[in-house]
Amino acid sequence: MTNMEKIQLSQEIVNQIQEQSKQPACYLEFSPEPFGVADSHLGGVPYVPRDGEIPADENGSQLWLCAQINFAQMPHMDGFPDCGIFQLFVSDFDADGGFGFYSGDCGEQTGWRTVYYEEVDSTVTTEECAAKMAVPWEEASKKNMPRPAHKFDLKDIGEGHAELWRIPAHPLKISFRPVTQDVIGDNDFRFGGLFAAELERRLPGTDPEEFMPYNLRDETPEERKVLHHIYDRMKTGGCKLGGYAHFEQYDFREDDENRAAWDTLLFQLHDDFTDFPAGEFPEMGLYLGGFGALNILIRPEDLEKRDFSKVLGEWATS
Repeated sequence: MTNMEKIQLSQEIVNQIQEQSKQPACYLEFSPEPFGVADSHLGGVPYVPRDGEIPADENGSQLWLCAQINFAQMPHMDGFPDCGIFQLFVSDFDADGGFGFYSGDCGEQTGWRTVYYEEVDSTVTTEECAAKMAVPWEEASKKNMPRPAHKFDLKDIGEGHAELWRIPAHPLKISFRPVTQDVIGDNDFRFGGLFAAELERRLPGTDPEEFMPYNLRDETPEERKVLHHIYDRMKTGGCKLGGYAHFEQYDFREDDENRAAWDTLLFQLHDDFTDFPAGEFPEMGLYLGGFGALNILIRPEDLEKRDFSKVLGEWATS
């Protein structure tokens, strides 16, 4: 079999796997436009019911709102709620863990929290919610704000940027694209098994590593063109709900077979500078620390029960 024939067979297998494993996804767009406290947004003031409180970490320090999704504002997507507000709270950057997502503790919400309000009180005001913040978002962005001694020293951020390094750097309004079909990428823990099974069906006894796209050579411009097309097909980045997760380093579910049940991507933020949904914002470089990915995964049965307390979360950079 020639090298080009190997590449073409690899392309056929990738196309078949992706065609058979499509999942709905809703990609996000961001803008600096004004938004209400119950709207979908990144950063800023979170919606909090009158009898509620903003969550804190294990040391009692109040966490920052990373993302708020009002499901009533997004298109219907099978399995996801049609109402209620989901929130993800994180810490500011810590050299030992990075926004509270400590290595190996992806299921322990110590430095981050998820919250879900099934009912939303439309009479709650931004001012009421802002009053519950221990430190106002704007105050925390001032360069002269004192920092805890254990926090990472970000001297290289530059003049005029926040002393706190948060996700995101500045509040942004979220809007939703129409639901589309997402395809599996090669860094998903299931991809290798699916590829090997299909190759075995076609060429019994063949080593799948010989046909994996990233192991194939591109000796001619034509081969290079086909391989790069395969690479593009396997990208799973972007900011979205549903679909397949992008992992900057590796799929952390590979570490523990029990985590395989968390096969639904609840929420993803990804610094994809090649096709970034947010558009051109000056704060993009501080968005997730530069080329980072934040993934929140959930089991289908928990999503159906609207139980967001058992999710797995990870933040990583390349």
